[in-house]
Amino acid sequence: MVKAIQQDRITAAEQQIEDRRQEIDYDTKEFTIEMIVNKYLEKDDDDESEIYIPDYKREFVWDINRQSKLIESIILGLPIPPLFVAEIEESGRLEIVDGSQRIITLAAFLRNQLRLTNLKTLDSLNGFYFRDFAPSRQRKFKNTPLRMIILSDKASESVRNDMFDRINTTSH
Repeated sequence: MVKAIQQDRITAAEQQIEDRRQEIDYDTKEFTIEMIVNKYLEKDDDDESEIYIPDYKREFVWDINRQSKLIESIILGLPIPPLFVAEIEESGRLEIVDGSQRIITLAAFLRNQLRLTNLKTLDSLNGFYFRDFAPSRQRKFKNTPLRMIILSDKASESVRNDMFDRINTTSH
């Protein structure tokens, strides 16, 4: 028979949870793919984009098959995990906490730098670049909304790093 945890340990655990639980202020919004990619690609006078990949993020690691599968999923209307970004107090810019692989893939596709390959469900799209789609399909793709969770500028760098680590160790 399994012995139950004693009440004093339960009380201590609850207290520890309350002491260490962080209040994370965030907002959830939806933006079109076109808007997200533009905010990532367009630079201001200081050569900074509004949405950027921070130094602590890993390099781009998705292969062409994974990139193609993301594009296929969007075209099929499948749900895409939300992008996590953090508003940086000093600049007002949005630091990508999770989603850099998706944003880089979307930017490459819209810039005709990604040729779809190895698709199974929409195999007729193999070999397509964005420019090969009918203008109406291009507009539909660019106008597809993606959910973005925006951490307020109160989230410290350590909180952002911790979130990145937790998301990327539990999602694989």
